[in-house]
Amino acid sequence: MALPNAILFPQAVLPVHIFEPHYRRMLKDALETHRMFCIALMRQKPAASQSGPRPYDIGCAGIISASFQLPDGTSNLLLQGLRRVRFREFLPDTPYPIAVIEPLETTHEPDAETDELAARVGKLAHLRAAAGKAVPKRLLQALAALGDAETMADLVSFTLVTDLRQKQQLLEMLDLRLRLQKLLRCLERQIKQLKIQKQLKPTKTDKGFGVN
Repeated sequence: MALPNAILFPQAVLPVHIFEPHYRRMLKDALETHRMFCIALMRQKPAASQSGPRPYDIGCAGIISASFQLPDGTSNLLLQGLRRVRFREFLPDTPYPIAVIEPLETTHEPDAETDELAARVGKLAHLRAAAGKAVPKRLLQALAALGDAETMADLVSFTLVTDLRQKQQLLEMLDLRLRLQKLLRCLERQIKQLKIQKQLKPTKTDKGFGVN
């Protein structure tokens, strides 16, 4: 399922609304079999040889943990991320997009360095949440309690990184150490931007300033 504004990460849970006829067919087939399908971010522009936008080559396979069909035939569901996958090719003449996929593995095992990077990510996650929109306290507590550096990297990327292109880059990084380093840079950049936005926000005495 290619979407213009959503990315799924392993272990994360993404709410999905299914309404298009071909995706309704996909959901029906998935529920009757393995309960799984993939989420991919749609590219902004098609390649020169393509007639329309295509998804990025790397997405995430997920399993349907809950599904509720509405009276109008559409459905709301929760999809839990399982694993990064690469789309090798798309099959022709299918009722909905079907791809040959390759499961992807993380290439850097957790060690003392990744644990230290993950600890820094946890601290910045709290600062990022405080600087921007409110994040549920229970979520922050759950992230802080995670003992797995890879799970923390993916859940923080899914929850707190807002730029879709940066999220896609994080999804595509198989080296855990490099992924954590990039995530730190993303969080630091967002915190700076949010602080600047707060400084530039008009105060009560600024009301009506510049209006003529």
